[in-house]
Amino acid sequence: MKKLVFLFIFLFGVCSISPLFLYWYGLSYINEEFEPSNIRLSPELEQKIWDKEREVGKPRVKPVTPYGYIAFIYCNVNADLNSPECLEKYPGLRTSALAIKSQVAQQVRGEGNIVWHLSWISSSIWVTRNWDIHQILATYNKSST
Repeated sequence: MKKLVFLFIFLFGVCSISPLFLYWYGLSYINEEFEPSNIRLSPELEQKIWDKEREVGKPRVKPVTPYGYIAFIYCNVNADLNSPECLEKYPGLRTSALAIKSQVAQQVRGEGNIVWHLSWISSSIWVTRNWDIHQILATYNKSST
């Protein structure tokens, strides 16, 4: 019985810290810190970009953790992909991911699909924690032109 309890505690611990491990593993392939665009967009253009990406409400970003990202994916599985309900809970995450997609692709070129996805997810999380919404939208605008 003690071995079973120990095994349960061990597995719970591994499952609890694995999102953090995967986050840092994904970031380990990023050699250069991402540079946000210095251009300041008009509020109208920011709102246009925000609406184009089906984000909800006014442009804003909520810092996300690896656990929050998992919750975002879980929300999208239970609701619908990019449902307003999920986008409202995690504003700016989708746009952050799209803003840095090409920068991540350049840095992890040739590393494989798993590394690409883990690095993209980790970088998206990092951007929500380190950039403001104006930098995210300006970078998105720059990368989409």
